[in-house]
Amino acid sequence: MTTHSFAAFSLLKRPVVLGLVTALTATLAACGSNPTPVSATATAKQTFIYDGHDASWTGGPRHTIRALSIDDGDNTLSNEDWTAATSGWGPIEINRSNAGFKGGDGKTLMLNGESYGTGFGVHSDSSMTFDLSGKCDTFTSDIGVDDEVGSLGSVVFQVWADGTKLYDSGTMTGDSDTKSISVDISGKDELKLVVTDAGDNNYFDHADWANATLRGCSTSDSSGSTPPPVTPQSFDGPITITKGGTYSGNWQSLDPKVPVITIKTSEPVIIENSTLRGRGNLVAGFRNRVTLRNNKGYGLNPNVAGRIMGRFANLEEAYNITIENNYFEHGTGIYLRSFYGDPSKGEGIRIRNNQLRNIDGRQSDGNNGYNGKRNISQAVLFNSIQRVANVDISWNEIINAPYHSYTEENMNFYLSSGTAASPYLIHDNYIQGAYNADPANNATYPGGGILLGDGQASDPSLMGHARVYNNQIVATTNHGLGIAGGVDNQIYNNRVISSGRLPDGRPIAAQNVGLYVWDPYKLGQKTPAMFANNVMRDNFVMWTKVKSDGTTTTNPWWVPDCGLNNTVCTGNVSGGTATLDTEKQEYQRWLSKLDNANVNVGPQ
Repeated sequence: MTTHSFAAFSLLKRPVVLGLVTALTATLAACGSNPTPVSATATAKQTFIYDGHDASWTGGPRHTIRALSIDDGDNTLSNEDWTAATSGWGPIEINRSNAGFKGGDGKTLMLNGESYGTGFGVHSDSSMTFDLSGKCDTFTSDIGVDDEVGSLGSVVFQVWADGTKLYDSGTMTGDSDTKSISVDISGKDELKLVVTDAGDNNYFDHADWANATLRGCSTSDSSGSTPPPVTPQSFDGPITITKGGTYSGNWQSLDPKVPVITIKTSEPVIIENSTLRGRGNLVAGFRNRVTLRNNKGYGLNPNVAGRIMGRFANLEEAYNITIENNYFEHGTGIYLRSFYGDPSKGEGIRIRNNQLRNIDGRQSDGNNGYNGKRNISQAVLFNSIQRVANVDISWNEIINAPYHSYTEENMNFYLSSGTAASPYLIHDNYIQGAYNADPANNATYPGGGILLGDGQASDPSLMGHARVYNNQIVATTNHGLGIAGGVDNQIYNNRVISSGRLPDGRPIAAQNVGLYVWDPYKLGQKTPAMFANNVMRDNFVMWTKVKSDGTTTTNPWWVPDCGLNNTVCTGNVSGGTATLDTEKQEYQRWLSKLDNANVNVGPQ
């Protein structure tokens, strides 16, 4: 085993929010491996500047309510009305490329030197939904990354119909050949065209659905009748729920002080198949029994100077929580404080199969931008969820892009605990990205992947009893997985990967360590001990740091408090140097894992 030596830590204070305290600090130096040179990679001229502003776009129908204009035969899709659409950088352009984030700034659609007069210029992550009412047989299109970004960009094109994925292009870049696709959509009512960021980031992801066409269309059904007009997606204002039941709809709140949905009942409430967007919290409540499933939620810049985007779910003193198969983008995560439920009745906390994108604690400048400051935010934050059984956090896909997000730990369990008989189960999650506001230049950052044992208490039952296993942690800067306190916290069989570079190749200034076991508050010296019987074992780590001269070192773990009060660290394996390609391969491993387990994430 390679021997590693480390420089001393210096504690970095972070703002106190609802009792949150000091985080792990971030100044480790590693040796014991031979530095290897890293060659620079030439890139195309960067014409499109990603400046950290939220330029994502959500659109309703392009026209007022009207009947579908599909004719018999073949139909150019860009002439048709979508029912809903989103794009990751500016609006979707019709018959033009994406270009910048302002509407109408596109150029001629161009793929590998061939120009197209019709189609859509989009940007990951994007989607367009069309109501076909079973009228057409085939969808065809030429697809690829537009020539305007040169060899840059990396996207995946997907064609969905009636909730089933019919086509997946695999990763395509600016160097990829154009693909001509033909997808059978006969009898399908809803067509959805999706472009994802291929699991890395959304930089330069200018994607074209060129010459998109609906073929073999018929305007009459078997009875000869014409389907009714399409009802476009629209948003109602915020709502307050005072009675149990199942609720579905499209709601928004443009007042950052008013949640999109406020729940004021302890009766079971199910919110499903809904789209929410708002400048404050999307769902908020006290002492509730809540299920959120198959929803889409979008955080908006609050446009109040010094204020951050709201949380996807802000639920306090709850009795029962299930959050599953949702898509949440640009917000400050899922926040749970205290728990009053009865586990003997099956009540608990279940956060499963969700997709979360760009957890963002940056403060607004009041003018659609950010002021350079931030508040602490996590994808999942437990605050004083103590002695609680029936907790399962699994199969979630969390991806944050640099300069589009600012998260602390992606998952933090502050002053929280399961039970010896029913510990927290935190497993089979994919977490990618944890960055400060300027990760290429700012070397101060305490955030990372998953942290157990944050906080200080005097009763061992209040911190600990958690199991973290079978997760994949990628590019989370200060640390991948950490134990900073508590009793009976176990982290095992995880994969922790980081190249130490941003997706554009620049080194991450605050890059630190893959695993750590450290008692910064000397909790192990208390009576009774508050740092004891913890385990860090059998994890696979490839954690790379890039020096200013381009050479690299590996820094897989720092475990100064293994051995303290029966704490054990064993069987962890260093896989050597990671690259950006290693990170991309890890995402493909995740997709294969989902397929093999027959697990679907996001709305179904």
